[in-house]
Amino acid sequence: MKNPAKDSLIDVLFLLGASLFFLIFRLGYGSLASWDEAIYASVAKEMALSGDWLRLTLNGAPWFDKPPVSIWGTAVFYKLFGVNEFSARLFSALCGVGAVLVTYFLGRRLFNRWTGFVGALVLLSSSHFLRFARFGMTDAPLVFFLTLALFFFWRGRDQNRYLIFSGIALGLGILTKSFAALMLLPVVWLYCLWAGEMEILGRSSYWIGVILAVAIALPWNLWETFVYHNSFVSEAVVKHSWVRTLTAVDGHGGNFYFYIRVLVNKYHPWVLIGIFSAPLFLFKALKNREPEIIFLTSWMFVIFIIITVMRTKLPWYLLPVYPPLSLSVACFFVKLFHERYRRGVSLAFLLILVLHIYYSRLFSQDYSHDLKILTPAVQKELAGEKDVYLYNFHESPAISFYWGKRSLYVDNPEAFVSAARSVKNFFCVVRARDWETLQKDLPKSDFSVRASVGDLRLLSRA
Repeated sequence: MKNPAKDSLIDVLFLLGASLFFLIFRLGYGSLASWDEAIYASVAKEMALSGDWLRLTLNGAPWFDKPPVSIWGTAVFYKLFGVNEFSARLFSALCGVGAVLVTYFLGRRLFNRWTGFVGALVLLSSSHFLRFARFGMTDAPLVFFLTLALFFFWRGRDQNRYLIFSGIALGLGILTKSFAALMLLPVVWLYCLWAGEMEILGRSSYWIGVILAVAIALPWNLWETFVYHNSFVSEAVVKHSWVRTLTAVDGHGGNFYFYIRVLVNKYHPWVLIGIFSAPLFLFKALKNREPEIIFLTSWMFVIFIIITVMRTKLPWYLLPVYPPLSLSVACFFVKLFHERYRRGVSLAFLLILVLHIYYSRLFSQDYSHDLKILTPAVQKELAGEKDVYLYNFHESPAISFYWGKRSLYVDNPEAFVSAARSVKNFFCVVRARDWETLQKDLPKSDFSVRASVGDLRLLSRA
């Protein structure tokens, strides 16, 4: 006699154990990536040290790039576990764990327990999601809150109170990655129109959810507007909504098949099945109009189209597509492997996750190794100094996190000489090859190497 509650508990414990191990084990190994991981880590560090939980700053200056939820989470973990790589990445990793579990519950609700279980494992074992859930950025938290909001929306079709919970999750998503979370709205609207369930949008519980989303997201944004006025509006609102949509910010552009290429290169090992299952879901949604298929199809294609239309393109913008795509892959799998093969399938997924340790370098990412190792020497040599120059070396976020210094760029010999002559205590980080080139034009007696690690040299005026 089967016990559904016991079986579900076994599923959850297995998924929780697997995701905690593969997303949190050795999470603090190595060093932070200078872009953008170290930026968020530095902003949270300044928040934890200053005790000001409303204003986000980087090197003491106002920072408007992202809302505060991920920063708050990281700052809390700094308080609990110290300022380190583990704390900087933990909020993202825990949100990754949450996304896996919510995908399971959603798949079980849409289809059946077996499909939800396989879909959650497909998501966890996909290389792109796995990497960014272990990365201290806002993308895994966004995936978690969007998936949670859409799960609650689906449950809200039958029980109105869940539409309220969906609004709360949406509000937290907006406070995590601003306007990106609003991609949920056209997903819901298209589903309701396509499935003939427009009456959902007229329910009082739906609008209570919308009001709660606004009530969660608006106060902090109003506070920032009150404190910083046009600076906040132009940077946080205009830049991250209109400018990113209409122009390729910082040169991050691409053609119309940019995200297809990202999918092919990064959704391993499920890319071949995913490229087949997504169009199949679209075909079935058009033909059979089953609500479950329409829901996942709307989710996948609305977000995919939105990020494709945007002129600014970055590979991690694709992450919110992975939960529904993974469930579509799972629907393919469950037709091949009946639930009686559960143990073998579970072991196969664990083997794939283990292979990621080697092939995806899952536990050995070390992005700013030399900068981190150079930190003690820098703290000794630059005691009391606020600024350090970087010659042809644009790694200011990592320097801000590890050294607590502001970085100034000099990218040619003339700028290097000008800065050296005008600054009383001149310190500059250069790569070994650039230092060899500089020495050809500079008297060796003018500068000395105060510390070196690997390819980096810390120079000062002799």
